[in-house]
Amino acid sequence: MGYFLAVANRKGGVGKSTVSVMLAHAFAVWGGKRVLLIDLDAQSNSSLILTGNAQWIEAQRTSKNVAAYIEDKMYGQNPISDYIQRGVGDIETDDGKAPPIDLLAGSLRFEDMQDELISHYSLSARSFRIAKERCAEHFKRALTSSGRLADIIILDCAPGISNATAAALRLANKVIVPFRPDSVSEFAVDKISTIIEGKNAQGVAEIPPTERRYRCLANYVRPGGQDQIYIETISADHPTLNTQLPMLPDLANAFYWAEERQTLTEKYASALSPMNALYKELSASLPL
Repeated sequence: MGYFLAVANRKGGVGKSTVSVMLAHAFAVWGGKRVLLIDLDAQSNSSLILTGNAQWIEAQRTSKNVAAYIEDKMYGQNPISDYIQRGVGDIETDDGKAPPIDLLAGSLRFEDMQDELISHYSLSARSFRIAKERCAEHFKRALTSSGRLADIIILDCAPGISNATAAALRLANKVIVPFRPDSVSEFAVDKISTIIEGKNAQGVAEIPPTERRYRCLANYVRPGGQDQIYIETISADHPTLNTQLPMLPDLANAFYWAEERQTLTEKYASALSPMNALYKELSASLPL
């Protein structure tokens, strides 16, 4: 069974998709791992980064996307492998080979499909709460079947806590919580930590940091002392990775689709060093 790594935060704009793609690149190229990225965000940012517009549109036309898979799972038995795009991305290894990165693409229909799924389970449930629970279990069963397809499965979660995100957080062996160093992030990290651990704030605080299922990651870090103050505040209450991802133009530019494959050095340029630091820190702590 592969290792499930979710990337999540209730707050939007913190870089969940870019971190998800960065980790997919790193584990596939440097770690030699078979990587499957599942895009659970209707905005489909990680899918667009990995495939470009044309391939993403084709995945919608041919129903090779996460919404089609989850919806079909209600009625059919088609395996998840039927919906996956193989060998995606615009990067290559130093010897010119395409790294083993597969994708279950996001879909603009994903939010509507979740509403349809709730309606489906509401027909036989005694309450809305039970219907939501059955919906989350439906997602969890569907996502679990991907575990045999890769060494590491990266679950790129949407902002907020949808049924799909709730299922991903239950399933994940570890959750990476990217955050911007600002006052709003303090509240967002506090909240998602309780959802990941299934406890209230006091219950989370009683879990030793090394035993918690999540790790926070400071992203878009600017030079100067104010960002470090916010990072230290969050780190005081939550396990936080030592690596910090700086706000760099090269890091932003790396997530534009390129028609020709590039090496990681060519694609990430000056952002390669913090990316490598993140990969080394995670690979040293995760049982991969």
